[in-house]
Amino acid sequence: MQAARHAGALQQLGLRPITNLKDLLLLPLAASFATHGVGDGASTQGVPRFYKTVHVKEALDQGGYQVMLDHRVLRTPARHPLIVPSRALAMAIAAEWEWQVKRIQPFTMPLMSLAATALDQPKPREDVIATMLQYLPTDTVLCRDEPGPLADRQAKLYDPVLAWARRALGVELAPTDSIFGAQLDPGQLAAVELHLRGLDRWQLAAAEQLAACCKSVLLGLAATAQELSVEQAMAAARAEEDHQIEAWGLVEGGHDIDIADIKVRVAAPSLFVRLLRRH
Repeated sequence: MQAARHAGALQQLGLRPITNLKDLLLLPLAASFATHGVGDGASTQGVPRFYKTVHVKEALDQGGYQVMLDHRVLRTPARHPLIVPSRALAMAIAAEWEWQVKRIQPFTMPLMSLAATALDQPKPREDVIATMLQYLPTDTVLCRDEPGPLADRQAKLYDPVLAWARRALGVELAPTDSIFGAQLDPGQLAAVELHLRGLDRWQLAAAEQLAACCKSVLLGLAATAQELSVEQAMAAARAEEDHQIEAWGLVEGGHDIDIADIKVRVAAPSLFVRLLRRH
């Protein structure tokens, strides 16, 4: 019964159903991370476009850039002015609003959603960090298949991430093929926690979404640090699924939809952190 409820939750999140015990262990990770939307559901979904022009204006007193809908300042669901650190990111969010034709479709505005998450912090920062640390032992990068072709594929994709963690986090993390996940000592958890606390609100919002869609805190952190390209992050996140497709073939209306979905979920936060540094 619990597994059935979890499967229903996954479908609502747009994720694939449970197929093995590892999925069941990782399932709460996806359900615990949620990116703040453009609105609170019915209040925004399908609302007619209510503005004519979109432009970006420098917020001199705030040290950033804000998006304007006609003469109005764009605000987050919590009514904070949407002010972001770089002009490039503001322009990208403005483009999302400009591309709304007749009605507002929040699901087509992933950058807006990430910026709103960073500004509103719908979950306290401490809770976000604690949740990410909670699921680190069942991280996809650490949980490997038994020796064989899939394990070889995982090693090729995941070992560079562990090498990055060794350099950037100063911690040695060993993978395991145990169904119960990796055994991490307090020192290892403390090193990852220190890195998470060093992220600003924008980086943490991106890392949280990446961790959710990749089912891996380590992949999320590496992608946020721009250690991985979008293609590399996708390949790592889909290692098991791509292995199954090569063995059994692609199911149209299933695998192809999953691939398109994860492209958006990985590409949006990856682009988000890159635009933060561009002016």
